[in-house]
Amino acid sequence: MLGGMAGPFDILLHQHRELEALLERLASESDTEEMTHGQEALARLLRLHSRLEERCVQPLLTRVEGRARAREEAEDHLTLRELMEELQELTPRGVEWQARLFTLEDQVVAHVQATEQGVLPRLSASLDADELEELGHDLALTYEELLDRSQHPPAPGRGALLEPLHWDA
Repeated sequence: MLGGMAGPFDILLHQHRELEALLERLASESDTEEMTHGQEALARLLRLHSRLEERCVQPLLTRVEGRARAREEAEDHLTLRELMEELQELTPRGVEWQARLFTLEDQVVAHVQATEQGVLPRLSASLDADELEELGHDLALTYEELLDRSQHPPAPGRGALLEPLHWDA
């Protein structure tokens, strides 16, 4: 874990805990309506979290660790989104649904561990105090923007669902 240096990454760490809690609740939920709400909440949070990391963390990751490493992270996010989409298409509590849920849970746990034990500490060590403060500010502003946008989606034909990744950031 990040110990005392969490500061700029608090939003991401909080989202990681929320993702874990939602997955745990979804795995044990028996009420169909609650399961549907939990699945929708998980999908929203996963999209929000992925976009936040893609916009704020991946450009720094590209700068600090190179394009190849940033691409690996982007591919991990894509895998998470694809698993979530597959989960939403399946009948809850079915065998395939359970398999997708467990796979998604494994992928989220792997993402959380890799991010909290590797990516964030390396970024923290590579950035100076001003850059870390700016990152914390950028994460907070971007989080608010993405949250607002997710609650007020653009009119049809306006605004992309997923923003393109920029490897030369």
